[in-house]
Amino acid sequence: MSSSALPGTTSAKPVVRPAIASGVHTSVTACAAVTKADVVQVLGLAVDNGEEQGSKSASTCTYSTPHKLVSVTVQRLQKKLDLQEEFAALKASIPDSSIREAVGLGDCAFFLDIAGAGTQLYVINGDSDFLMVSILGFGEAPQVSPAAEALVRKAMGRLKIRL
Repeated sequence: MSSSALPGTTSAKPVVRPAIASGVHTSVTACAAVTKADVVQVLGLAVDNGEEQGSKSASTCTYSTPHKLVSVTVQRLQKKLDLQEEFAALKASIPDSSIREAVGLGDCAFFLDIAGAGTQLYVINGDSDFLMVSILGFGEAPQVSPAAEALVRKAMGRLKIRL
């Protein structure tokens, strides 16, 4: 997948590396899991209406302003992820990034902090529930991590994923 989250660019895209999805429908789309109102409330800034892209098993919603991006991905995975392989692939796709654990969110959660851009919060629950919230262009990872966590918690509630 494409991975161009470069600081200071308007074309920053979240890095999403989940396993190939199964044919299972997601019951809640990404734009319903995290709404425009949620993003405005959490970040305190206006964003455009969400742009939804989806398939039978995955949904991504992108909210943006000039030079800023919030992206939410909801997906059903076909197989359990090999986390060490995923960590290596994420680090290779964005060399100036670092991975740190996020506690209290699903079975497995971690941040991918991207120097000069922001952070992405990945949550994997069970072997198939995948959620990612990306906040790029709003500040460095320590500044935007609480916002990513707040948006993930809202999404988990709507997706009925246990914490």
